[in-house]
Amino acid sequence: MFFMKIKADLHNHFATIGSDINNFNEAIDAIRKKLGEGGICGLVNFEDKRYEAFSGLKGYEREDIGNAVYVPEKQVLVVKGQEVPTKQGHLLVLGLQKDVFLRKARSLEDTIKEARDNNGIIIADHPFYKCGIGNYLAKNEKPLEEIDAIEVYNGEANLYIPLITRIGTNTKAQVFYEFAKKYYPDLGSFVSSDGHSLYEIGSSWMKIPEPCLKNSETLTKSLRKGIKIPRSEGEEKRGKIVSYVGAVNHVLELVAHVPWKKIGK
Repeated sequence: MFFMKIKADLHNHFATIGSDINNFNEAIDAIRKKLGEGGICGLVNFEDKRYEAFSGLKGYEREDIGNAVYVPEKQVLVVKGQEVPTKQGHLLVLGLQKDVFLRKARSLEDTIKEARDNNGIIIADHPFYKCGIGNYLAKNEKPLEEIDAIEVYNGEANLYIPLITRIGTNTKAQVFYEFAKKYYPDLGSFVSSDGHSLYEIGSSWMKIPEPCLKNSETLTKSLRKGIKIPRSEGEEKRGKIVSYVGAVNHVLELVAHVPWKKIGK
C-alpha cells in the first residue's frame, strides 16, 4: 500500500516564552512555506500553555481535532506537545489532549506512565544535550521499553557552550539510538528543529507517512506509527547553520527575559 510522505518538524516552541506568540496566521504561513502542503509542526508547551493560547488566537479557520489543529486553507497541521522536566531530565510527549498537562519534577518512570495513561507519544529529546536523559538511559535501559523514539538530531543541540554543553551531542544521540535499536527494534528515530522562533520552523525535518486526521486517537496512532518507520536517504534534513543561529538567539532572548536584580537586594 502506498502512503504519501510529508515533512514533519514536531518539536518547536515558536518563541522563547509562550506570551511572545501572538499571530496565528504568521505562524501557519511559516509552516506552509517551510514544510509545504500537508506539513506537520509540533507546538510544544514548556511549563506553560502556549499551545492552548496559540490554538485560540484569531486567524485562519481551523478544525480542532482535540490534540491538534488543522488549517484546511493552508493544508498544515499543528500538533500539541509538552516538554516535561523530570528528575532525570527532559521528556518530550506529543499528542496530548488540549488542556491536559503532565506533572513536572517526578521520576522519569512516573512521567512515562502518566504520558502513556494519556496516550502520549514519548520521545527522548536531545538525550545528551543539557537536561537530556541519555546518560540515565545508558545506565537504566528499562524505560526504553516504553519510549517511542530517540531524538537523534536536535537543532538546538548544535550550540556548544563551554562548561555547560558538549560538542557532538547529536552524534552521540545517533550512536546511542543505533545501539539501542538492536535490543528495542520498535524504537523510532526523531529529527526536529527545537526552534524558539518562526524562522527556525522546518530548518530540520523528517518525512513520515501522512497521518489520519479523523480524530485525536487516529492521529496519535498514525503519528506514532509514522515516527517508527525507517527513513531512506533524502527523507530528512538536519539543518545546521539556521539551527546554530537560532540557538544563539534563544540564549540571548533568555538572558533578556531574566529579570535583573540588584546585588544585595
